[in-house]
Amino acid sequence: MSVAVVDLETTGVYPSVDRVVEIGVVLLDDAGTVEDEFCTLVDPGRDVGATSIHGIRASDVRGAPTFVDVAPYLAALLSGRVVVAHNALFDLRFLGREFGRAGLPTGLSPALCTMRLAGFLDRSMRSLASICEALSIAHDSAHAALEDARATATALCRLRELLGDDALIDAALAVDFDVDGGYLGTGGVRTGRWADLVAEVGRDRRPFAEPCRAVTRSGAAAARRKRDGYLATLVSALPDLDQAPPTMAPYLAVLDQVLEDRLVSVSEADRLIALAAELGCRPAHVQAAHRLYLDALATVALADGVVTGAEQEDLDRVAVLLGLGPDDVDTALTMVRSGARVSLPRHPMALSAGDRIVFTGEMSYPRSALEGAAHTAGLQPMSAVSGKTDVLVCADPDSQSGKARKARALGVRVISESVFWESLALVRPT
Repeated sequence: MSVAVVDLETTGVYPSVDRVVEIGVVLLDDAGTVEDEFCTLVDPGRDVGATSIHGIRASDVRGAPTFVDVAPYLAALLSGRVVVAHNALFDLRFLGREFGRAGLPTGLSPALCTMRLAGFLDRSMRSLASICEALSIAHDSAHAALEDARATATALCRLRELLGDDALIDAALAVDFDVDGGYLGTGGVRTGRWADLVAEVGRDRRPFAEPCRAVTRSGAAAARRKRDGYLATLVSALPDLDQAPPTMAPYLAVLDQVLEDRLVSVSEADRLIALAAELGCRPAHVQAAHRLYLDALATVALADGVVTGAEQEDLDRVAVLLGLGPDDVDTALTMVRSGARVSLPRHPMALSAGDRIVFTGEMSYPRSALEGAAHTAGLQPMSAVSGKTDVLVCADPDSQSGKARKARALGVRVISESVFWESLALVRPT
């Protein structure tokens, strides 16, 4: 069929302000055989949006190519092919805008919409999931771009067998874009036969382009594990000294400050290791301190007798940063449930009544609940970050939202949601 089946995951639903965070492409020949596939995460240069829907976190797109990086290769892949997508106008409008930002022509017409095509068979079949169910197509990873593109490609072939090529023409769209990639409108295609349409589009096939750098979800997860394990790697390199300090309190106090935003930068890790060396710590002592820190977090998480999903995720993330694992988290929770209570020397950065606080990202509680709790504690929730902001609370510590980037540039204190809830009990009166 000489088509390019495309699926996108995006930060939202408005192409003028939202961005692409993942691209999946499946190329099919005239017989419907897969010729090639392409998939990559995309750094949107902003917050990734609804992680609960597409499953992509800010940490996943760190180091991923931008759309500008991907655009020349993607344009070559799509050229000379009918672009196919489910609910095609959604994906095409985003692609048009992204190509416009990249300064490339928007060659996305004609296109074919499998949602329109399925409607000729059954008007009630609108979602990709419902079409896959009706046509017995396996689709276990919805809202992952390549998996959705594969499912759409299979659905296209099945629907073609059932409805014939005339239906393909009826489901095809001529899409108009402005010079900046903005969507102008759609109409029907002029060609009366599918084979003629494919041949006409094929004359615009661009020459081969060198593949661009791509980062898949699995690749991003591996990179994240490597970054998160940096502190543990350095700890293992500590010299095995004979003497250890009588207390790890100084190290724990600094560790508490470093982990407040649930990230460990290279400079922060170096700082901790330098401190451990100054204190004369052996690797075993530092690892014991890390377990103590995890025990203290477990004490806080179980203070109300329940470990919420957000608290469990926080414990798991901190364990990884400390070079520990799920078994260590289970052990810490078991110990606290048995009656143990562990506290830490706190660093002197508690919240104070009157502090201006800003929230960013998709939290585990509604924004109204977060702001209400802040108000009750005497804090001042604000809608935007400025030089007067005291604290930014991030749902994702790797957030690239405008608020997060501005806060870091201004040196505003950044904390995680779990630290925010813990800190409410420590708000100092003015």
